Amino acid sequence: MAAVNLFATLVPKSGQAEALRAGLLTIAPASRTEPGCLRYEVLESGEGTSVRFHVVERFVDDAAVQAHGQSGHYRVFSASFETWLAGPPHVVRSRNLDVGE
Repeated sequence: MAAVNLFATLVPKSGQAEALRAGLLTIAPASRTEPGCLRYEVLESGEGTSVRFHVVERFVDDAAVQAHGQSGHYRVFSASFETWLAGPPHVVRSRNLDVGE
């Protein structure tokens, strides 16, 4: 079964960038220790009111993605979405293409 890649963009509400950043910096180390997590990186773009956060995730399979979504640390993190986020996260799901050597 092919690995699953997720690229999530999170846009904070006005005044919530610091809280969202802190939440992301808390969930990232916990997510990296999950069985089946191959990659979990947090990126930031923009400044001031145009700041955006991006999460690059890679899991061994769909079961690992589902387990991540049910983990205690993800549940705690996502419980604050309504407070922190201007809208729902935009998530792109993709798979790797074999481009050879």
